Amino acid sequence: GYPLWAPEPASNLPEDYHRTGLKIGDVGVVTEDGGFDVLFNISLPTSHPIHQPRGVPSNFRQVLLDPSDIRGFPSFDNAGLVLATHSVGQTTRTLSSSIKGALLALPEGAGKEDLVSLLQFRQLALENAASWYHFAYFHLGRAEINNNSLYLITGSHKASSWSLASFSQANRDAALSFSLTTG
Repeated sequence: GYPLWAPEPASNLPEDYHRTGLKIGDVGVVTEDGGFDVLFNISLPTSHPIHQPRGVPSNFRQVLLDPSDIRGFPSFDNAGLVLATHSVGQTTRTLSSSIKGALLALPEGAGKEDLVSLLQFRQLALENAASWYHFAYFHLGRAEINNNSLYLITGSHKASSWSLASFSQANRDAALSFSLTTG
């Protein structure tokens, strides 16, 4: 996966994106500020609001997904979960002499959903990558894109609240203290 620093949907996206966030089938780029710029979605029809008024690539083909194609876990991570790099001591939350590290706290937990089979998405991406780049660059004016900058969303891990901490060039005397309130 690819963590987003600014996971909130952009204000120009349709209302359903503001309720649910990114969707399986979204094609887009990670922005400079750590968000995700949705260009189109291969799982939604051309008439969907995400495709208006910008359109879709000329060879667009919708991938029809059945609910059974997506494996969902609404409560995948329990409330209060704290994830940390190995450079953060799990019991005392002390920082090792490592040069860098990070910590993620999920006070209300997180849900997860994934595409069950990646084969159809992978094949479509391989067949259409050049056309998708052409669409993004020439039709949408995304001049900052380059090879390997388009992403096709095949799953997500979403939390309604989170806290992040990161460090670099810590010394041996560094310590981290935090309090987590759930609910």
